[in-house]
Amino acid sequence: MTGANILAKAGAAALSTSLLALLTAGAAFGQDLTPFNGVTAQGGPTAQMFPIFMAQEMGYYEEEGLDVTLNYSKGSSDAARQLAAGNVDWGIFSSAATMQTVQRGFPLKAIMQVYYPDTFDIVVPEESEVQTMADMAGLTIGLSDLAGGEVPMTRASIVSSGLAEGSDVRLVVAGEGDPTTVRSFEEGRIQAYAGAKRDLLLLPAQGIATRSITPEVIAQFPGDALAVRLETYEADPELLAKFVRATLKGWSYGMTNPDDAFELLRTEYAAASLGDNPVAAEFWALVQTYYTAPEAVELHGEFVPEAWEIYMEYLQLGEGEQKALAGPVDLSAVLTDDIVEAAWDGLELP
Repeated sequence: MTGANILAKAGAAALSTSLLALLTAGAAFGQDLTPFNGVTAQGGPTAQMFPIFMAQEMGYYEEEGLDVTLNYSKGSSDAARQLAAGNVDWGIFSSAATMQTVQRGFPLKAIMQVYYPDTFDIVVPEESEVQTMADMAGLTIGLSDLAGGEVPMTRASIVSSGLAEGSDVRLVVAGEGDPTTVRSFEEGRIQAYAGAKRDLLLLPAQGIATRSITPEVIAQFPGDALAVRLETYEADPELLAKFVRATLKGWSYGMTNPDDAFELLRTEYAAASLGDNPVAAEFWALVQTYYTAPEAVELHGEFVPEAWEIYMEYLQLGEGEQKALAGPVDLSAVLTDDIVEAAWDGLELP
């Protein structure tokens, strides 16, 4: 859908805003745009990337002289590897993958908190006798992938509940909230399932009402962040501020025009994942919660370092492969609000 189509739906108020964006973007077409390629932990177009899509749709990146491309990956670890290898300029992936990559000797700089809460959860069927993670002793948790983004959170939940992976709780692959997951529950192969919250929305739609058993402290883990290589941060912070400024404008457009943004996502940018999805509306509502910052955050995109500190402590618990992080990383060297603050300078959003 073109910007002109949006104008027809958005009414007179959005008309002036969109026209300004289109005129400005049109002016930018006469100049060279700087390619700025990124990767997300998502495997394909999804509503979770709406600030990027809205910024592209409204011409916000062109206003900043940028030609932004979004690429997809096999998950947070893969996205972090691509960024560290120099295949892309920026990446959006889990806070755990950011810390793990830094510890392996690849200096990254996290420049913006993208999702505020963690996007993973552990659930059991509503009627289950399991009330807490501690009740999972002797039982099995299903996962989408043994290398999936939910694994560090799940292992931290097991350890924090006084249990041990393997001897107390087994982890097995059990689909992605699809019929495989449902069958695994029905056949007694799993008693709980850990996965992305978007996948968990599919279980009630298939007849399995669920409730969360994720420990409260684990639920406070931070979500995905925008990261760049340290060399990029040091070489061109102005470029990064332009990218973040345009992305903030895309975020603001989607949050203040949720119906228009949902229509664009459902029909254009994320049609494959939302078009025929029976829980598309619920997923869009969930995504908006990912992008709602805690009250303590003054400027959207700033970090909550305490949440990263807690996550880092839990990633170091356990033994062997349960231990997702071999030791601490210097978060003061990894996290910075400098770029977000520069992006917000003089920026007025609804």
